[in-house]
Amino acid sequence: MIESFVHNLAAEIGISLSHISLVDGTPLGCCDACLLNMAKDKYEVSTLVYQSDIDKMQNGAEVDRLTIKVRSALLRLKLLFET
Repeated sequence: MIESFVHNLAAEIGISLSHISLVDGTPLGCCDACLLNMAKDKYEVSTLVYQSDIDKMQNGAEVDRLTIKVRSALLRLKLLFET
């Protein structure tokens, strides 16, 4: 589910991603964190996302924080391969 969410955001920005992966992390206090990796060709960026945000997205709730984090990482990726 997170993969299609990321693909849709990437398409809005004009990026065709070659790879997306979500790596489960260890609990950070009361939060479970995951590392979201996104790649285009030889360029890759990662961002820390919280399991609670992923759960909200899967339940159809507002995902503003997740959207901002993913969009920010995608814009960094776009800057990498455009320069």
